Amino acid sequence: MQPNELRKFEEIVNQYQRDLVNFHYRFVGNRYEAEDLAQETFIKVYKKFSTLKEPDKLKSWLFQIARNTVIDFFRKNKNKPFALDSAILENIPETAAVDYQERVANMEVSKELEHCIDQLVKEDRAIIKLLYYEGFSYKEIGELLHINQNTLKSRLHRARKILLASIETSPALKDIVLEYD
Repeated sequence: MQPNELRKFEEIVNQYQRDLVNFHYRFVGNRYEAEDLAQETFIKVYKKFSTLKEPDKLKSWLFQIARNTVIDFFRKNKNKPFALDSAILENIPETAAVDYQERVANMEVSKELEHCIDQLVKEDRAIIKLLYYEGFSYKEIGELLHINQNTLKSRLHRARKILLASIETSPALKDIVLEYD
C-alpha cells in the first residue's frame, strides 16, 4: 500500500470504526464479538483497498464488506449461542448526571422494541436496522442488499406495518405509541 493510500485508510478507520462496531453489534448483540468483526472487516478493507474504483461509494463498499463479514461469522458459528452484553454497556461510566429511573425505563423500551424488530423476517429486519439504527439512505441500503428502490420501499412499508402491529400489542410499548397519536 502506498503512503497516501495508507493515510487514506487510517482516515477511513478513524471515521468509520465506531459505526462499524455499532453495525456489527446490532447483529451479534455482543460488544467483544462486534469489535472483533469490525477489526476483521478493516483487515479485509485493507487487503482490498486498491480495488475500490469509485471513492464516492466508499461507505456502501465498506458496509458491504461488513455485511459479508457478519454473514461469514454466522455461517461459521451457527450452533454457537450468543450472550447479549447489555450489563457491560450499563457499567460504562457516565460523565453527566443520570436519571437512573429514566435510564432503566429506556432500557426496557429498547429491549421490547428490539424484541418487536426480531419478529420481522430477516430481510425486513436488516432494512429496518440499516435505515433507523445505522442511518443509511434508501440508495445505500439498496446497494448493500442488492435490491432496487421499489422493492426496498415495498419491503419497508410491509415491515413498518408489521412492526407497528407488534408494538401496539406490546404492553411496554403501546402506551408510548398512544402518546404520539
